[in-house]
Amino acid sequence: MKKIFIGQAVTGHDINSLQKEMEKIYSVLKQKGYSVYSTLEEEGKNIFKKAGDWVIHAFKQIDNHDIFLVIVRTEHRSEGLLMEIGYAISKEKKIVLAINESVKNTYLRDFTKNIIEWKDFEDLLNKLSKLTLK
Repeated sequence: MKKIFIGQAVTGHDINSLQKEMEKIYSVLKQKGYSVYSTLEEEGKNIFKKAGDWVIHAFKQIDNHDIFLVIVRTEHRSEGLLMEIGYAISKEKKIVLAINESVKNTYLRDFTKNIIEWKDFEDLLNKLSKLTLK
């Protein structure tokens, strides 16, 4: 079973909305037979003393997963997410970029051939339901 780590910008977004969206994403990917994890599962548990601890935790999780699914909703830059992407690239992890089609000001598309362009959240779920990774 392939293990997917999901990374996304969290700072500046409504955590409750993100968690509800993640439940739907988990459901779709688990139905496809993938094991799925996001650090958002730890949100609100106060297990990290500072922001850097989140990133170190994410690095350890990336090490333990086969695929790094990056969800990009907006042009907003997330320092933590960019560090996670760089780390995944350095570890030669398979990267899937799920990026809203409105996001133009980025070169993240240059780092993977596995790109999912989506219009809205329902479109993202639909395209993830068709995802097949080896």
